[in-house]
Amino acid sequence: MSVPPANILIFISDQLARRAVGCYGDRYARTPNIDGLAADGVRFDRAYTPFALCCPARASFWTGKLPHATGVVSNGREYPIVPVTEDVPTVGAVFREAGYETVHFGKKHDAGTLRGFDCAEEGELPVEGSEAWPVDYDSRRDAFTTERCVEYLQGRSGRAGKPFLMVADLQNPHDICNWIGAFKGPHEDVAPPGELPELPSNFEVTDWENRPRPVQYLCCSHRRLSQAAQWSESNYRHYLAAYYHYLERVDTQIGRIMEALRASGAAENTLVLFFSDHGDSITSHRMVTKQVSFYEETTRVPFIASGPGVEGAGRVEQPLVSLVDLFPTLCDYAGVEAPEGLHGRSLVPWLRGEEPAAWREFVPSEWVTEWGYTVAPGRMIRTDRYKYTRYLEEDGEELFDLQADPGETRTLARDPAYAEELARHRELLEAHIEATGDNFRDLEVKADARWRSHAPGFTNHHGPSAPDAGGVGG
Repeated sequence: MSVPPANILIFISDQLARRAVGCYGDRYARTPNIDGLAADGVRFDRAYTPFALCCPARASFWTGKLPHATGVVSNGREYPIVPVTEDVPTVGAVFREAGYETVHFGKKHDAGTLRGFDCAEEGELPVEGSEAWPVDYDSRRDAFTTERCVEYLQGRSGRAGKPFLMVADLQNPHDICNWIGAFKGPHEDVAPPGELPELPSNFEVTDWENRPRPVQYLCCSHRRLSQAAQWSESNYRHYLAAYYHYLERVDTQIGRIMEALRASGAAENTLVLFFSDHGDSITSHRMVTKQVSFYEETTRVPFIASGPGVEGAGRVEQPLVSLVDLFPTLCDYAGVEAPEGLHGRSLVPWLRGEEPAAWREFVPSEWVTEWGYTVAPGRMIRTDRYKYTRYLEEDGEELFDLQADPGETRTLARDPAYAEELARHRELLEAHIEATGDNFRDLEVKADARWRSHAPGFTNHHGPSAPDAGGVGG
């Protein structure tokens, strides 16, 4: 871009659904600092994670490769993570070689893909919680990360030298997972201050029989969903209130870091990016947190850019975007040669207010497993209007018309009227598998009969989940 070599500051939030952010239209969100970035720059409305789970998503966007190519397709435990080898280019390594001061603060969970960054230690500072909103390591680590970010920027104040590529990798609203554990099962709610959010229009599921088996029994594979399976509607509303609380916490910390950036004198020459690694179900389809499914709340993420070279404050752009676009975008923006074979595309033309020719027809996303106690390989193809998902278990499929049904309340995979669209999306998936060398068809399903034994639907769940029982069936 025709601007001086700019600094780059990347904010990452963990488990933040696009829909839950104020600038994306959520009336309950209190996110003035994130909204301010969008008001000064451009926000992408249709950005998707390549894998709705921490470690696979992060390994993917730090390498510009889809998860099946990195080999990082779980969070570990019974499905061990193999660190990405040093011959795989990473953002940190490429930018350090290009002369940037590459620094990372906060959450890692990267399977070796933060190579090239000077990674600060992960620590904790005391944070005051409340009976309604307890805090765990997520909030305490964010407090520590924020202090280290501020100290770094204060140290840069007035100092000439290398441009920096700095990452503020924050964990909230991930503390919602701890909140579920504190309020698992049927319980009396602890009333928080303020308004209780209403449940979304896609809270209920009325066609369980048409959902793929891994989705029908997600409560059996996911500890947090099993803990919430017998919740009342009031419990779910308190979950939403807690989620917005933890989101407000991280927004405040983003504000503190931005204040330090401005005080350093570097703000006018710093590109600021904000996105999350994946979303959260925020009670859609009676779900909490994320696992297995590809619904909009878990796969669609905020993506915002602000700073030099970003034209037209407050713009909203509609291309289909993937987090694997991060690496090529950073390289294009900085005038750094991008490695060959990246799966993403540069978003720099969109930052300029231009529309590149022949933009992609779809974005993909992947699923294999969280911890390996159950394994449910799946793939998503999201086109301009439709979303198609495919699972290996019993060849489960979903097809949603996101224009007519944005809440994904009715799958059309068995509707004869949509047979042509179903066939088209099947072909797109097969072509994508072939073009990217995806090993999807070679993956194995792991789902003991115990985790498929009750009537379909989360409200029918009783007893432990597979992680609670150590994955032992019977």
